[in-house]
Amino acid sequence: MARILIVEDDESLIMMLEIALRPLKHEVIRCLNGADALPMMRAAPPDLVILDLMMPSAPGDSVLNAIRADEALRDTPVVVLSAHPKGERIASGAGADVFLGKPVNIRTFRETITELLNR
Repeated sequence: MARILIVEDDESLIMMLEIALRPLKHEVIRCLNGADALPMMRAAPPDLVILDLMMPSAPGDSVLNAIRADEALRDTPVVVLSAHPKGERIASGAGADVFLGKPVNIRTFRETITELLNR
């Protein structure tokens, strides 16, 4: 069982992602804004992060840049999940492992999570 941190400001989307992950039996941790993500990760490092780009207090690309700059966290797989029109380019530039657009296909989402955790 992996520990997955979801950094997303839309609580209904977090709930949907939790339901999608439930059959995979992973522990899901919620974070509703980018500013709290790094302290949470440092306190209890996750096995994978699902990160939105457009959030209050700290945008996802800033959070991802900070993750990649932190020696203890830099190798954490990060899936950027966003509706931003330039999301794929932004995610790639910040060092995301995978970009998935919103709305997300649940099958693709589950397969992506499983693949990244099995690396």
